Amino acid sequence: MYWRLLRLRYIRPNGLLRALFIEGSVGLGVVLVLAEAASIWTIIVLPVVVAVLVKLNDVVAGALRRSNSPEAG
Repeated sequence: MYWRLLRLRYIRPNGLLRALFIEGSVGLGVVLVLAEAASIWTIIVLPVVVAVLVKLNDVVAGALRRSNSPEAG
């Protein structure tokens, strides 16, 4: 569901990576908030930033794959 939500085309994170991306970023946000090192918005913003970075990685992987493919002609 994670790759469907982000519409990933070129990368497919396995179950462990998806758990680290979602629960890990939420857990890290909660720990930072409880340690008073960040504001409450960190719990929401951190998973969104992780999702944007995963999508950016997918876009870059697609661009690299297209640039390495032989051109017809």
